[in-house]
Amino acid sequence: MCFCSLFHKYFRKSKRKSKSGISRLIANDSAFSIESSLVAAKSSLMPIRMTYDDPRIIIIGAGAAGLSCAIKLLEFGFENISILEAENRIGGRIHTQQFGDNVIDFGAQWVHGQDGNVVYEMVQQNDCLETTGEIYHTFECIRSNGEVLTKETTNRLNEMLRNILENHAEDMFSFKGSFGDFLSERFQEVLSSLNDSKINEEVAWEFLENFKKIESSETASGMDEVSAKGIHEYGQCPGDYLLNWKDKGYVRFLHMLMGSNEEYHFGQLEERLKFNCPVDQIQWNLDNGKAIVRCANGLYEYEADHVVITVSLGVLKEKLESMFHPPLPLQKKLAIVGLGYGSVCKIFLEFPNRFWPENWYGFTMLWLKKDLEDLQRTPYEWVEEIFGFYCVNYQPRILLAWIVGSYVLKLENMPEDQVIAGCMYLLRRFLWQWEIPEPLNIQVSHWQSNPNFLGAYSFRSMLSEQLNVSAMQLSQPLIIRMPEIPSHQSCSSNSIFSHSSKNKPAATMCSKNFKPILLFAGEATSMHHFSTVHGAVESGYREANRLVNYYNKE
Repeated sequence: MCFCSLFHKYFRKSKRKSKSGISRLIANDSAFSIESSLVAAKSSLMPIRMTYDDPRIIIIGAGAAGLSCAIKLLEFGFENISILEAENRIGGRIHTQQFGDNVIDFGAQWVHGQDGNVVYEMVQQNDCLETTGEIYHTFECIRSNGEVLTKETTNRLNEMLRNILENHAEDMFSFKGSFGDFLSERFQEVLSSLNDSKINEEVAWEFLENFKKIESSETASGMDEVSAKGIHEYGQCPGDYLLNWKDKGYVRFLHMLMGSNEEYHFGQLEERLKFNCPVDQIQWNLDNGKAIVRCANGLYEYEADHVVITVSLGVLKEKLESMFHPPLPLQKKLAIVGLGYGSVCKIFLEFPNRFWPENWYGFTMLWLKKDLEDLQRTPYEWVEEIFGFYCVNYQPRILLAWIVGSYVLKLENMPEDQVIAGCMYLLRRFLWQWEIPEPLNIQVSHWQSNPNFLGAYSFRSMLSEQLNVSAMQLSQPLIIRMPEIPSHQSCSSNSIFSHSSKNKPAATMCSKNFKPILLFAGEATSMHHFSTVHGAVESGYREANRLVNYYNKE
C-alpha cells in the first residue's frame, strides 16, 4: 500500500477509463484457486528445465517482478530460465488466502489507477476488477470519548488537508524536511488563519494525527522518515485508485500472467520454478564471465550467465554484506541503505455474523490527549497505532484493522488471543452502543517478521535525500568485462542463438566486451511507481528488455 493509495482513501478522485489498455492474458477461472498458488512439499523438488543452446538466466524471487520478467523473456525467445523462490508459493508480497466466506489478501490488495497501469491494461477486458466503492471513502470518525464527528466537520477537515497538498505542491517539492513536518507546519498555518467557529482546534489536531497514522503506513517508524520532496517522485495512474479483484484476490493476476490452466497451475513457468530455495550467496565476477548462485545453505548451486535479483529491499538491506561476492559497488550500497523500506500489518477479524448496519463501512479513531496518555499506561498501548477498522468486499462478516508504526513487529509476534483482546477493546470502546460478539477467527499478516521480506514496500526517505540516491541507482545492472574469445573463433561460430530461429534474438558473444551479470528488479527499483504491483511488473519487463537489447546489439 503506497502513500497515494492511502491518500485516496480520504480524497476521492475522478475516475477515467484507459483507452489504450489491451487484454493479452486470458485464463480459465478454475485455475485461480488459492491452492494453485501454493506448493506441496513434493513440488519443491520439481526439476528445473535446463537447456544449453541459449544464455542461462536465473531469476531470484517469484513475485510480480520475477514472474513478469520470466514471462517477457520467454516471449523474446529465451528458454534457459529458472526462478528460485524462498517461499513455498508464488506471489512474493502478493499473498491471497482462503478465509471467512471468501479470500483475503495479506499483501497487495488493489490495482491503483487505470491509465498507464500495466496491470489494469492487461486485465481490463476480462471483467475481473471492480471499484471498492464507499469503503475507505465513507466511514465514521469517532473520538475516544464516544463523540462521532459530523459529516460536515469531517468534510471540512478533509478539505483543509486536500488544499494543503494540492495548493502547496511546489512548497513540498522544495521543503527540506520530512513529509510529517511539512503537514504539521502547513496545517498550523491554515488553522491560525481559519475563521471557522465550527472547527474545534483540538478535534482538528486529533484528525491530523489520525491522518498521519494512515500515512505512516508508508514507513515502519512514522512520517518523520518520509521525504516531502520524495513524495513528488511517485507517478499516479489516473482513474479509480482502489480497484479490487472481486472474489478472487490478487493471485488471479499472477495466474493470468503465467497463463495458468487446470493442467498447469503455473502455466508457462510450470517447470521453471524451484521453491523453498532462499539465496545465500551470489558470486558475480568470476574469470569465466559467469555467476554462481548458492541457496538453501549451500544445498543447491547454479551457474548463470545473468542473474535477475527481485528480492525485497528489506532483504537487500539485511544481506547487503553477506550475499554478494565480491561486495557491491559503493553507489549500489548507498542506494540500498538510503532508500526507505517500511511495513504495515493487516488484522482480519471474522465474526459469527455481521453486527454492523448494511450501509456502514468502517470507522477511524481519534484519541483525546488524556485518553491516549491513559492508554499508554496499559497492556493495550500497542493499539494506539491501529488507525481504523474497515469492511472487506465479498466478506460480509469480516472487519480489517490496519496497524502501523513501531508496534508492527511486536504485533506480528504476539499470541493471537492478545491481538483479539486488543482489537475487541477498541471495538467495544469506540462502538460502545453496539452488541459486539467475540470473533470466530483471526488472521494477521507477517511481512516484517518474515526473513524473506522483512517489510512491505519502499519509500523515499530523508536518508535518501541526504545520500542523494534514488531508485535509478538501485535499478542499474552490474557490468563485467567478458573474457576474450580466441582469435581463431569467428563471431558467427559463437552466436548465442541460432540465426535460423526467427523467434530468438540473434547475437554474438564477440560483439560484447561487457555484459550485465547482475540485474535488479522489484517495486523498489521503480522511479515513479514504487510500492505498487504495477511498478514491480514494469521493472520485470524493464530487465527483460535490457537483456534482449544486450543480445540484439551488434
